[in-house]
Amino acid sequence: MDKRKKYTRMFLHEALQELLKTKHLKEITVKELCEKADINRTTFYRNYQDIYELFEEEEKEMMEASFASQDMSQDRMNILKLIYDHQSFYREFFYNDLTSPYIENIIEEQAKRMQEILKKQGKYDERTFPILYQYNIDGALGVMKKWLNEGCQMSPDELGAILYRIVEKQYR
Repeated sequence: MDKRKKYTRMFLHEALQELLKTKHLKEITVKELCEKADINRTTFYRNYQDIYELFEEEEKEMMEASFASQDMSQDRMNILKLIYDHQSFYREFFYNDLTSPYIENIIEEQAKRMQEILKKQGKYDERTFPILYQYNIDGALGVMKKWLNEGCQMSPDELGAILYRIVEKQYR
């Protein structure tokens, strides 16, 4: 990708983040986004089909940057730090009940890692693991949503420690 295209995309990402602080995604127009990024509509459409494609690209880039490690504990903390650092983006994400192939992939990878750990410890139960794991995912997402909607008053490290203790107790 050439430098001009990178800069254009960077300005669009920044403009989207700024607009999401005061509006929902469905309320943001391409015209307003372009004005905020100081580009014309033609340039926008050369880069993206619509605002939702830009939003998805934003999420993909954030996820890839946050989950570069192969450490399960670190990855758990990275998601909370990511949400904390991009509150308006993730508030919108949860508000619209958006699905994410990137988050789904991370959840699947984490499940595989957890299965391996439990198998090594001799604690893996094929029947209960999928239920328990889904229960933990849905619970954690619910807690993160509430935390986000309340302005992330607790630090990501504090919340992560609490969630980690809850999950660890279930797998002992």
